[in-house]
Amino acid sequence: MRSLRVLAGVLILGLITAACGGGSTTAPAATSAAPASGSAAPKAAVCPAQSVKIAVPVTPPNVVHLSPYVAQELGYFKDENLTVELVRFEGGVGALRAMAAGGVDLAGTSTEPVLQAIAQGVEVRIVGSYSPNISNVFAVRDVIKTAADLKGKNIGIQEPGGFADSLSRAYLKKNNVDAKDVNFVTTTTAARVQQMVAGAVDTGILHVDQILTVQKTTPSIKILANMWEVLPEYQYAVYAMPANKAKGDLAECLMRAITKASRAMYEPAQREKILTMAVRETKADRAIIEQAYKQLEAAKAWPQNEGVPKKNIDGTVTIQVESKQLPKALTFEEVTDLTAVTKVVNQLGRKDFPY
Repeated sequence: MRSLRVLAGVLILGLITAACGGGSTTAPAATSAAPASGSAAPKAAVCPAQSVKIAVPVTPPNVVHLSPYVAQELGYFKDENLTVELVRFEGGVGALRAMAAGGVDLAGTSTEPVLQAIAQGVEVRIVGSYSPNISNVFAVRDVIKTAADLKGKNIGIQEPGGFADSLSRAYLKKNNVDAKDVNFVTTTTAARVQQMVAGAVDTGILHVDQILTVQKTTPSIKILANMWEVLPEYQYAVYAMPANKAKGDLAECLMRAITKASRAMYEPAQREKILTMAVRETKADRAIIEQAYKQLEAAKAWPQNEGVPKKNIDGTVTIQVESKQLPKALTFEEVTDLTAVTKVVNQLGRKDFPY
């Protein structure tokens, strides 16, 4: 197996190289079924007491990102004998890079950096998800009325090769706008909305709570497209681990805690505790958090089973190849190892849920 530490540098170079080459705010309906598994519930692994680091990809998190925070808040990590530190990053590229370098045990990230890393030979695998489907909008300043108006404009992205970059390029391609005819401008996660309001960038891939917040104060920011309609079969988020640890006890213990947390997002008895934590962590207005939460809950944003539908992964690979961000097609089997999370789902009981 090639060294993850050595290939962390390759990952950085590859992601940078790859990057150079009005709707409603109602979130999307769920799609795609979870893989089937056997009926027998396997015995749960018991992890020894240990400290674990999980990379979380957005600082501060949006509501859609809250599952690991919920697992921390409700004591699910503690139940697994794990003392977890949530290590915060500006985006999925940084989170994955830290995992590849050995700095964290599990990385939450959008799917694109993982696919790009695997295509370069980095031995990592997708082991689960905190939100399978896209729930973002393509937001624009009011000088943009149609896709054709994007020519010559500043396209706001979080990082080259990351989620906002990939979705922006996919939208441009589907609307016959050459990526060479726009300017890609990197912004921080926290400044994404402010940069649009200030006019430093003309577009942004925004989460539900972000667009609700910005339209409250700056109604001139409009929704050009709901990205779940543009890319209906696309895997938004995943958890990734080194391939040689994807079947291990730690993977199982982590995915069990996170799966319980994702299921808790739908439990009325946990709602107040989660909302209070969400306001603290996201630093957003309580009313916005509640509105975003309701939309995401209705859209089935958080998985209750494995959370990695094959058609979402296949669709993401296709889009990445078409946009030349992925040098070759990859199969579902090449990029995923759902052994641990499937075992967890069988232990907890499979839910009547799409993923």
